[in-house]
Amino acid sequence: MKNYVCFCFILMFFFAACDESLTTDEGDQTNDVENPIVDAKEPISEMPYSQIPNKEYTIDLAHWDIPNNSTNPEKTTDNLQAAIDWAVGEGYGKIRLPAGHYLIGKERTWQYQVGLDLRSNMALLLDKDAVIEMAPNDKGNQAAILVWKSVNVLISGGTILGDRYQHTYSGGTSHNEGHLIEIKSENVTVENVALGRAAGDAILMVGEPKNIDIRGNNIFDNRRQGVSVAGGENVVIENNEIHHTKGTNPQFGIDIESGTYSQNDIKIRNNHFHHNHGGDICNRHGRNVLIENNIMEQGEGSEYRDGPIVYWNNADLTIRNNEITMLTRSLNGWIGIIMYSKGDPKTNPATTHIYENTVTGCGFYMYKGADLNIHDNKIIEGFMCFKEMSNLTLNDNDVIYNSSAGRDKAYSFFQVTGSASGNTYKGEPIDFPLSSEPWDGGIVMI
Repeated sequence: MKNYVCFCFILMFFFAACDESLTTDEGDQTNDVENPIVDAKEPISEMPYSQIPNKEYTIDLAHWDIPNNSTNPEKTTDNLQAAIDWAVGEGYGKIRLPAGHYLIGKERTWQYQVGLDLRSNMALLLDKDAVIEMAPNDKGNQAAILVWKSVNVLISGGTILGDRYQHTYSGGTSHNEGHLIEIKSENVTVENVALGRAAGDAILMVGEPKNIDIRGNNIFDNRRQGVSVAGGENVVIENNEIHHTKGTNPQFGIDIESGTYSQNDIKIRNNHFHHNHGGDICNRHGRNVLIENNIMEQGEGSEYRDGPIVYWNNADLTIRNNEITMLTRSLNGWIGIIMYSKGDPKTNPATTHIYENTVTGCGFYMYKGADLNIHDNKIIEGFMCFKEMSNLTLNDNDVIYNSSAGRDKAYSFFQVTGSASGNTYKGEPIDFPLSSEPWDGGIVMI
């Protein structure tokens, strides 16, 4: 049994919060996604809500005088809306949109551009070759599809695009509230949709939505976020590919934060993240958040600004069985999972659990917090660093490290309390005398 103890010179990192970034990237409107309309799918056949009637209607484009050749957005919006409203009024639940390119969008107010407003107890089912696209505009706020007060709604199939590369960015505003789907309701599912080129987010949940499922989608090339949870309970985000998020901060695949609304009981699982400039997942305010079985890759030719997973000390979450890979350092350093604090006191008594993850080319850094249970992680060419942390449980982790990689420490501690057992370095056991008394120490790389 080896016991390596020395005073540790704590790594110094730059901090870039999810919404308080060091860089802005405003005006970066370069399309760096080849063939961005990829993986368009057929709509699902099984309805997620029993309240959606089985009665089907395929929108008759000729009858409703709906262009499907990417022209006349106001006419397309009005007539598509009229067809949807009529179908729901006649008791149709499954409303199918044929193949075609539908350019939509009209001014609702001087600052808000909108497209379609969906009704309760309906499924909007896009043909695999149907594309709904927001017409170019100069509004600071826009949404191609609204689900505001309606319940039991499904959106599935085809492609929905924003006006990111044709938008007029002017007027002293960030123009980052341009969304493809905006949800402020209950019982909403978005499944098997290609969602890209939003000036803001592909999907925004805001207010008090409940029971929201986002699954099986290709979420790509969006300017601010893939998915923003700015309010929501019982949210499931699973089996999506979320990638190439870049343009204006925060630039995360998924961002959970709101200073107004609660975000509780959120599951993020089995997703593939890559080429997201800010990072893959940020949890600033979420409670009982589960992050599991995801693949998070920086992606060749891409750089993380913050890092794969960022969370704050008063959020609580479980991070388990994920694969995380970094190729270059972010502004925070070589950190795959980082906890921000800024010294704010931890008032949430819940414990955060991080276990059974495989992290390559990076490590963990937790700062000024408490109540962590970290175990059975495999850190390849990385480290674990804890500063001013209380009630840390650190068990059965393995750091596999090649000193030529240039990292400073495999394990390091500064003013840390808790317990540790079963940890290894290069397969060799290593002891850390954590207790109720704050401890400084670590293992120096040679």
